[in-house]
Amino acid sequence: MNYDYSQTDFSRGILSGLFSGLIACVANTLFVLIYRATTSFYEFNGIDVTVIVFGSILQLLVCGWLFYIFVHYLRKGISSYRLVVIFVTVLIFFLGLIIRRSVMGSSPDEFKIMVVGTQVIIGSLATFFIPYLFRHDSLIS
Repeated sequence: MNYDYSQTDFSRGILSGLFSGLIACVANTLFVLIYRATTSFYEFNGIDVTVIVFGSILQLLVCGWLFYIFVHYLRKGISSYRLVVIFVTVLIFFLGLIIRRSVMGSSPDEFKIMVVGTQVIIGSLATFFIPYLFRHDSLIS
């Protein structure tokens, strides 16, 4: 049986997103644990391990799929993708904080810093690491 096959653009996009999501899970978990330990901020569990794991992987899987669409169907797909990811990252943490405030009342400043920190990690991986992995598919094959 021959298991050698070439990666398609779609599979490279999805695998890039998945691998980036796994790295984001580890990075976000470490960030939250270190941040909570240094600030002694334990009473508010708006960001827990479940949210970090599922949120990071799902966001970056979608980014991998969107990267495939941008690269496959647009002329300047990588530049357009990066602009959209930066815009959506900024939008996510502003909308997240606004919706959180409207539902739960005001949120602690430490929570806001954790939201911004985790979204910066996810946004930077989506902006720079997914395109890198897409071009260097030997890392994900």
